[in-house]
Amino acid sequence: MNKKLKLAAMAAAMLAVTYLGNSWIRAQNGAPKAAVAAEGRSRVALLNISHVIKNYQKAVALNSEMKELFTPLQAKTKAKNAQLEALAKEVQLKPDQRDNLEKQARILKRELEDISNEAQNIITKKQDDMVVLIYREIQDAAQRTAISHGYDMVLHYNDPTTSAEYWSPANIVRKMQAGACMPIYFAPGIDISADVVNSLNQAYSRLAPPTTPAGGLIPTGGTAPKK
Repeated sequence: MNKKLKLAAMAAAMLAVTYLGNSWIRAQNGAPKAAVAAEGRSRVALLNISHVIKNYQKAVALNSEMKELFTPLQAKTKAKNAQLEALAKEVQLKPDQRDNLEKQARILKRELEDISNEAQNIITKKQDDMVVLIYREIQDAAQRTAISHGYDMVLHYNDPTTSAEYWSPANIVRKMQAGACMPIYFAPGIDISADVVNSLNQAYSRLAPPTTPAGGLIPTGGTAPKK
């Protein structure tokens, strides 16, 4: 994957979703007593940001748009690099024209810098817009899901969704060094990531055709995947 696209995916994968509430607020809003945690205990749910980003069809579509933005810029870059390589060979064959050929090479290098700057401006603006948009939609979906299931709090975490990525040394080191709370065990049913994805995709499907999510997902909820 293109390094800049990875940054976009990471930026998107670092979105924080936290919904705080309590039984008193829900009671004041007319929520049924059945939704209030029993015996004064708070009900907490978990949300895997990586799972949501990879399976939310709108996020997938926006990521595809990012790739499409780079296609013409990559074509320009490839053409300029090919011209530079041709000039380098020509200098070897025509040493008497070195000054003129090196001048052409400097012009091409400046043009490549302009293309790089253009690409950076495009990805920065697009990425910023995408991060804010997806964050607000995930936060809204997390709040709706939490209220409908009677949760008092939703805590987010960020873990890979395939077994190979989960057990990679880089991910294990990241988990051990992370400053935030990382769930090492949670009971089945407490992770609402799939419910949030369903809520997002149902809303998105009214506006755009569905996109098949990537395969190879590990089950959400419960313990970590086995080796």
